[in-house]
Amino acid sequence: MNGINYFDASDFSLDETLLKKKGRKIYVVFSTCGTREADLIYDKIHLLRREAGSLIDKIFLSHRRIGSEIEPTESRAREADSGVEILINNDIPVPDMEDEKGKGSDMRRALYRINREFVNGTSRDDVILVFLDADVLPEYFGSHFVTGLAGAVLSGYDFAKASFWREMGRVKKYVAQPLFSLIDHPKIEKLTGFAYPLSGEVAGTLAFFNSVNFWQIYGVETGINLDTCFHGRAVADVNLGLYDHNHQPDINIQRMAFGIIRTFFIQMIDNGILSLEDGATISDVFKANYIDEKGERQTFSFRLSEKKYPPLKNLF
Repeated sequence: MNGINYFDASDFSLDETLLKKKGRKIYVVFSTCGTREADLIYDKIHLLRREAGSLIDKIFLSHRRIGSEIEPTESRAREADSGVEILINNDIPVPDMEDEKGKGSDMRRALYRINREFVNGTSRDDVILVFLDADVLPEYFGSHFVTGLAGAVLSGYDFAKASFWREMGRVKKYVAQPLFSLIDHPKIEKLTGFAYPLSGEVAGTLAFFNSVNFWQIYGVETGINLDTCFHGRAVADVNLGLYDHNHQPDINIQRMAFGIIRTFFIQMIDNGILSLEDGATISDVFKANYIDEKGERQTFSFRLSEKKYPPLKNLF
């Protein structure tokens, strides 16, 4: 199973997934920041507890506070499930990390704490984590997110990645998929098989997540996808159907695109597929010159230097 195998979420019913579980643990992790998902998180956790509670051993809220006080997102999560474990990523010390922010860094902090406090003697191969974005619009969310992704991992795959139809998907369509087709090399041919390579809905064993590099911000999905290629991991692509969340403004899309391209090229260099010559380096600065809606010339630049964290297994 070194390639990508394809499934529909409907291939894994709740009853069938429960039979496959065989004593293994399933943890669901929602990623949130500030108050932006406060109105969404209650319904999602409540739905999962109602429809798939017998499958899920624990739900975690991997949360970054904007301030220092308890935020409505945390309160609403607890209202939906009094047993939800809230991981405040502002306060989780990890030996090889500082105070940097970003989706990937917060995922890694949450994983570190789960490793330290919630394994309780269980083999890390028998702990399955399902990471879910909390901002999916309610009409598209369902328990099939968990049964589909966890069901694939319980069927023997190291890593399961969600795919779906989404109306916009600009970075996926116009950046990631063309970029992942650019270099023809047997080690990375799996990249073109991901139907939605940037999806945040993923599942894998704790051992798998402990074995991959995590990129700090925009490169986290690209980095994990590449690690599945370079290390020959068994991957399932699970079709969740229709999907959407609030769309990002163009400036954020450009930031994401730059981060993904930058991660891709650094990983190609780190793994010996590409090399830069004649003093060339990978830039940390994105610069653009453009004409705005008033017909006036503008310039734009931002600095992006994402950290690439080594596998967590090095810390245990």
